[in-house]
Amino acid sequence: MESQQEESAAAAAATLDMIKVLEITSESHKGTKESSDDRSEVASGKQTTDWLADLDEVEEILNYKFKSKKLLEEALTHASFSDQCFSYERLEYVGDSVLNLLFTKEQFFLYPDLPPGALTRLRSANVDTEKLARVAIKHKLHRYLRHKMPLLEEQIREFSQAILDYPLHSNGLVDTPKALADIVEAAIGAVFIDSNFSIDIVWKIFKDLLEPIISQETLKVHPVTELYEVCQKRNLKVKFVDLWKENMAFDVFIDDQFVGRGTYGLKKEIAHNRAAKNALNNIRKILSEKDCSDVDEQNIYRVEN
Repeated sequence: MESQQEESAAAAAATLDMIKVLEITSESHKGTKESSDDRSEVASGKQTTDWLADLDEVEEILNYKFKSKKLLEEALTHASFSDQCFSYERLEYVGDSVLNLLFTKEQFFLYPDLPPGALTRLRSANVDTEKLARVAIKHKLHRYLRHKMPLLEEQIREFSQAILDYPLHSNGLVDTPKALADIVEAAIGAVFIDSNFSIDIVWKIFKDLLEPIISQETLKVHPVTELYEVCQKRNLKVKFVDLWKENMAFDVFIDDQFVGRGTYGLKKEIAHNRAAKNALNNIRKILSEKDCSDVDEQNIYRVEN
């Protein structure tokens, strides 16, 4: 009990420290806000009235009415959109910190017996890029992102299609447009500042939006980690062969036997993860056949003796 109280006190102290920092950030933001209010309207392909209507729609999605809509505008503006120093990057930074704090607080009390390592893995799964990008797609927040990145729309379409094969999380098998996660974190940062640094208001607004939240029961192991764990239990040697520069692939060998390959041209890490997943699928078949063979040999031995 004393340990839990000490950890709660430490968490509270960390929260106060962060709020002090953010109060300073807010003061500096007021200056930015005043100057942004006076800036000329940036060409966006939309009439000003349309953009204001868009902001109203986002407020409906969030079920939150902003005191300063400039915060929401900033949260939905990518750095590519304008030459001016006006983008979601600072709010994303704030939102990332707030979101980690919220999940830390929620899971600390929800899982009183989980050790720090398990709590960290659970929190990471709920705040990583893919999980937050799914939130943007689910609630159609990506439709309100202002940017000038020609390839982003196609990347978003591919991501939206790819996640259909993984209802909760792909664990590194899908290429995720980071901008999707960024606007979710930026929106969290915007609400946090607009609500006078109320983490309770932020959690009330975003808890439902973040569903489905990954729980201890639904948390999956990353394919690379799982492959090493499966092989370690059987004293099998895992070897990844990096062929990405030659043919955008990774090969996997178990005890010098080829068991899997993964390919992906845009990101090396995804090719690596897909190779591990392919190897897992194949090694399970190999181990299953081996186990059956071992059982047959044992049965024959018993009969003969």
